[in-house]
Amino acid sequence: MVLNGAANRDPNHFYVPAEFDVDRTNARQHLAFGHGAHTCPGAPLARAEARVSIERLLDRMADIAISEAEHGPASNRRYEYLPTYILRGLRALHLEFTSVA
Repeated sequence: MVLNGAANRDPNHFYVPAEFDVDRTNARQHLAFGHGAHTCPGAPLARAEARVSIERLLDRMADIAISEAEHGPASNRRYEYLPTYILRGLRALHLEFTSVA
């Protein structure tokens, strides 16, 4: 069985795979858009849309942090995942931030 949720989590391939690292040197080697002949033809457009959307959101926010009230302190985070074997998806991610005027 192929478990997509396990993809990109091989510590032999990705340094500290459980951490989100936007500066990861081999970030483009992940499997989100397939590989080889099975690469998603819409991947470049999806990447561009995501980049622009995230940049616009971040331009309007400051002091972004995961809500300790909802997910616990940094040393002991609690998350709830969707009950599926195919993907690893959070039910909710509560963030706290201040707005930039």
